[in-house]
Amino acid sequence: MTKEQKQRYEAHMADYGARIDITPGVRSLIFSLACIELEEEQLQKEVDKHGTVYETSTGIIKQRPEWQQLRDDRQRKTAIVGKLEGRMSLEPIEHDPLAALHAELD
Repeated sequence: MTKEQKQRYEAHMADYGARIDITPGVRSLIFSLACIELEEEQLQKEVDKHGTVYETSTGIIKQRPEWQQLRDDRQRKTAIVGKLEGRMSLEPIEHDPLAALHAELD
């Protein structure tokens, strides 16, 4: 694990750990998220510098591999974040203001 990956991973672990139970599967998702985010940032710099397409020597316009990988990374990131955020919605709510209001009215 690189220094940047470790920092990103630890930041996500602290954030998600405060909100959901960290199981081995969740830990793995968080590690993947940290790695994907860093790769996404590097690929975005390449795309910003060189664009999304290039022209071959025969004049054919093709998508840059970095652009294709960036799109793939974003799809994977979306899936991982969706799973992590979905876990939060399954966690019990410690303080439910609506339930407290119903209790007062009863």
